[in-house]
This record gives sequence, structure tokens and C-alpha cells, in this order.
Amino acid sequence: MTVMTDGSGTLTLTPAEATARAQALIPVLHDRAAKTEALRRLPDETFADLRESALMRITQPRRFGGSELDLADAFDVITLLSQGCGSAGWTYSLVIAHGWFVALFGEQAQQEVWGQNPDATMSTCFSGGGPPDAVDGGLHIREGRWRFSTGVHHADWVALLAPLPRREGPPDMRFLLIPRDEVEIVEDWRSAGLAGTGSCSVDARDVFVPHHRTLRLHDLLNATAPGAEVNDGPMYRLPLVGAWQVFLTAPAVGIAQAAISAATERMRSRPRPAAGANGTADPGALARLGGAAARVEAAETLIRRSAETVTLDVLTLGAAAPATLARSRRDNAFSVRLCVEAVEDLFVNAGASMLDESSPLQRHWRDVHAVAQHMANNLDMNLRAWGERALGLNDGLRFG
Repeated sequence: MTVMTDGSGTLTLTPAEATARAQALIPVLHDRAAKTEALRRLPDETFADLRESALMRITQPRRFGGSELDLADAFDVITLLSQGCGSAGWTYSLVIAHGWFVALFGEQAQQEVWGQNPDATMSTCFSGGGPPDAVDGGLHIREGRWRFSTGVHHADWVALLAPLPRREGPPDMRFLLIPRDEVEIVEDWRSAGLAGTGSCSVDARDVFVPHHRTLRLHDLLNATAPGAEVNDGPMYRLPLVGAWQVFLTAPAVGIAQAAISAATERMRSRPRPAAGANGTADPGALARLGGAAARVEAAETLIRRSAETVTLDVLTLGAAAPATLARSRRDNAFSVRLCVEAVEDLFVNAGASMLDESSPLQRHWRDVHAVAQHMANNLDMNLRAWGERALGLNDGLRFG
């Protein structure tokens, strides 16, 4: 494969190179899908393959050896990997999203993470925990449990979202960046869908976090994070709303594409018990297949437009326009619903045999529903936010 370097020998990937490498990994991930689910996390060899492919670095700044690709390029890679294995695609998507997070911390924190180890990765926890204590030089976590830390088994760092009480108003929510070996993984991930993502809880006890390893959620939401002062690419000037949705919805497209492939192959090869003919003789099944394909292609178009438009805003306007961000929320959540509907139709149409644990289609069915269950993909919340903006009730960017 042809690659580019930054002049110092550090590997960087073009968009075409990144998608080619992702395409090559699809059959590998497919063959390991059952093992991934049984382990409840990515197999070590899968994580090693992703790391050696340099795909883990596509959202990483070039000055740390990353490729610094655009959000739309990340979408393409995520959807391809998710075709091979939904759990692998989701884990990968969150890992590279967290690489984007690292690039938004201050310079000292970035150097601690990537200065000696450019391959370092991070997981995050948005849920759980409690307020840390203010101490000289930073914050102290006495004890707390945070939930849903996807990919934590292979992470070098974790970032825990915690509230800092203020005298007035809501708490100051901050991510606290901590070496992974300073927290304890709780093996509690027993999910029906995305079962192999290792999205376990973590316990933190008696942990000190210096001030420079904190990042305000407010700055992520408003694209005012300190990392943008040293990383000037458009990716690092994106706000959380507008970028984060793409990372959280892209796996649904890849999973649904894999479901279409599985259903197509089954229709070609499996006889219909009552008629003795294969599935291609059933007009209803053919209509459902066509409808599923149309839904998934529509979802792909909407999410890619979202990624491209928010980036174009940054390049031409200097910041993402609020109207663009509100539409991004709407379109990304709606796209996940389209993918769920597509896989649901294919799964129901396939009959009782698809309930077998060896059936790829039932895994895709479970996985796409799991993507839809993420809070950020809640359809009603995101559609309502757009509607509120359309009526002038608010900016359409708040959650809840």
C-alpha cells in the first residue's frame, strides 16, 4: 500500500488509504465476531490489527504522528469496520472519538498522553461518579464508580466526567484524565447488543488529577477547548454537538449494510420450506430487501452530509453554525432509526431460523438496536430539539 509520511518518517494515511485498510479488515473482523461477543470485549489480536493499520490515529494531530483526517473520512472508515463486526466498529469509533478528545485537552496533557507513546488510546465515562475534592494543584477523587467505558481494556488512559460544585448555578462538568492503571475495571458488561465492546464500569479510589489534566464539558460544547490553540485543523474546531453524533451513528450504517448482505445471501441460497424455492421467488421479501437498502442509503447520505456540512462551516465561517448543529442532531438520530427499521424488516422477514446464535443477521439486529439505545441517539429528543429551534423556542442544542 502507498502511504504518506510527514517528513520525519511518521506514518500518515490519506482518506483512500484509510478506507482501503478498513476494507481489508472486514473479513478478519467478521471471522472473529463470535469470539468478540464471547469475550465481551475486542480480542487482543483485533486491537493489535487496528493499531498496526494506523487507523487508530486518523483523528490524531499530525504533530503526534496522526493522519488528522476529516470527520467524513472517519465516518467512511467506521462504517466499513462495522460491516465486519458491530462491536469492533463501535469500539473503534469511540476510541478515535476519544483521540479527538485528547487533542482538545491542553498541551501539557496531550504531551503526557502521546509524547512518549503516540499509539496511546483513551476511553471515557459520561455516567456515574461524584464530585471530586479541590486540593492543592488539582482534584482528588475519594471514591466513585463510572459506567460505560467502551474499550477500556485496551486503553492507556481514561477520562471520567465529574461535577465540580459552584456557589451558584449548575456544577462545572469536567473530564478528569487519569492513567488507566490508576482505576479498576469492573467486569459488568453483559449487554444483549454490542456485546463485545467491553463497555464496563470503572472504580476510582484515592486518585489525584492535576488541573492540567481536566477539560470542561462547556468548552467541548462551545468549541473553545484549549487544544484548538495548538491543533489548528478543522476537526479540532468542531463542537461536541455536530461531531460526536457522527461517531455514535456511523456504526449503525455499517451494521445495517452487513445485515443487507447477510439477508441477500440467505435469499439466494436457502429454500423456502413451504414452496421448495429459494427466497428470490418471494415478491414480498424482495420488496423488503429493496426498502431496507433504500433506508440505509438514505441514512448514509444524511450522516455524511452532516459531517461534511459542519466541517465546511468551520472552514468558511470559522465555526459551526447553530442551525447546522441542530440539523445534524436531527439527521443523525433519524438515520439511526432508518437503520433500525431496515434491519428489523430483514430480520422479521427471515423467519425463525434467524434466532439461532450462529446467525449473523440476529447479531446485526441486536447490535443496531444497541446503537439506537445510546442517549445521544434518542430520536424524540433530537427531533424535538430541531422543532424547538424551528419555532424559535430555543437554540435546539440543549439535551434532555
